[in-house]
Amino acid sequence: MKKLVFTLFAILNLTFNGWTALPSSTFPPSPKVETVNNLILSTKEQLRVAQMKLFIRLTPEQYGRLRGKKLNFFERFSFTSSQRRMKQMLKSYEYGDGPTIWTKIFWLLKGLTLGPIALIMGYILLKDEERELIKWIWFGFAGFTLIVVAILFAL
Repeated sequence: MKKLVFTLFAILNLTFNGWTALPSSTFPPSPKVETVNNLILSTKEQLRVAQMKLFIRLTPEQYGRLRGKKLNFFERFSFTSSQRRMKQMLKSYEYGDGPTIWTKIFWLLKGLTLGPIALIMGYILLKDEERELIKWIWFGFAGFTLIVVAILFAL
């Protein structure tokens, strides 16, 4: 029974991850236009940001009406996870590039609690823009190893 439940859970998890990995936009990335003071968005990126802002304001029912059919459970889950990802992407446009302090603390705690698993997750899941977070995972991993060594010496 445990194997069956674990297998079903793994299949559902892989299905959700597969659907959320699909691109939500078909626009190819465009280069940034450089000015004297700083980088600004090109017209294609401005259009993309405007579309993303419209998309994150939609409800699942409105999106279903736009598609022409009602969303099932998996499509709703995929839709809401895409909206969350887009909100995070928009934060980088509004507040500047780079991870927030809470993101850094979150990955530090992951490294502290999960150790080598967090390192593997970080190298697999983090995109090139978020590679700074790997440093915080390593700090957490160092804490994890210190805790493990302290426990081993205490025994």
